[in-house]
This record gives sequence, C-alpha cells and structure tokens, in this order.
Amino acid sequence: MRPSSRTVLLLAALLSGLLVHAAPATATGSSAACTDEDVVVVVEPASLGGEPEVRCATGLDADAVAQDALVAAGHDLQETSGSTPFVCRVDGRPGADEERCGASLSGSGYWAFLVADEGGDWTFAQTGLREQRVQPGQFVALRYQLLADGEDVPVQTRPTAETRERTPRDTDVEEQDAPRPSGGETAVTVLLAVVLLAVVVGIVVVARRRRP
Repeated sequence: MRPSSRTVLLLAALLSGLLVHAAPATATGSSAACTDEDVVVVVEPASLGGEPEVRCATGLDADAVAQDALVAAGHDLQETSGSTPFVCRVDGRPGADEERCGASLSGSGYWAFLVADEGGDWTFAQTGLREQRVQPGQFVALRYQLLADGEDVPVQTRPTAETRERTPRDTDVEEQDAPRPSGGETAVTVLLAVVLLAVVVGIVVVARRRRP
C-alpha cells in the first residue's frame, strides 16, 4: 500500500519537533560586551562582604560625570546631607547600624572613589562624583575602605581591555534560560531523530519507485 502524503507530512513534523527539542536553549539576555565608547563601573564592597560588581554604563552624554555613570549602571547612591556631600551608601551598604549618612560620614570606613584609563593604573579622583567628568572607555571604581586600613586602596578589578570585554553591555537582569535537556537525553533524542529521518527518506524513495 502506498503511504499517503498526509502520513509523510506527519512524520516530517514529528522529526522537526525532535530536532527542535534537541537544540540547546539560547539565553534571552544580551551578551554584547561593553565597548570603548562606554564607561566600565566597578563597585567593590571589600570588608562589607560580597564579590566585586563590574557593570557597563552606556548612552552617557558628552558632559557626563561619574555619578551619571554609576546610576546608568544601575547602582543606588546615597549621600551625606552636609554642604559637601559624600557618598555614604551604595546599594544600601553599609547599613544604618554602621553608617548614619547624616551631615558627614560617621562609620568606620568610606567609599573610596578612583578612576583609570584602560590599561592604566587606578588613581584617586581629583574631584567628587558630581564633578568628575568621565570619558568613553574610562573605568570608574568605588571600593569600601576601612579607615584602619590606611590610604592605600587596592582595587582588585584591573582596568584592562579583558575586563571590559567580559562585562556585558546589557545591565538589565537577564531572564533565566529555558530548561535544557541533559547530555543523555539529547543523545537519545538525536538518535531517534536520525532513525525517523531514515524512515521518512525510505518511505519517500519507495513511494517514488512505485509511482506509475
């Protein structure tokens, strides 16, 4: 009996479904790297606990300052209320039990503000976050420094091209990838797809040979 076109189409559809199931899921977030037209923003909590965060500040105006870069990178800044404001809290740290964020700094440490050109060395900024102009390709860092540790602020993140290229340009939180089949499941699925492909090809060849 000659197989119907409907049967062949159904088998082909099943084959397509198996191949799609076997293909690895792709991430929904952007993987584009920070470019030399952006500013790399580094926040190192140090003694506060936690790993350094490296983000990319994009779309900055020509007259942007360091504060603009930190905000563009998604950081929340809080300043003291005195006539000369200082950053006293970054992303909620240190907490109110360590730093009151009143008219002046009152805790055992402070957020040191440093800048660097790509491939250069970290140096203390000469002005505050509100005044320090940033240039495309520059690096900006805030590292929490205990007063007891002295004036040498050892920023761990190196201001290099490698660091920039590892920093994603999209600062939004990426969606989780869809569940992916395990290696064993993928191998079985691919084998079934190959077998089914052979069956479809065999049916088509037999049908053509029997065609009057």
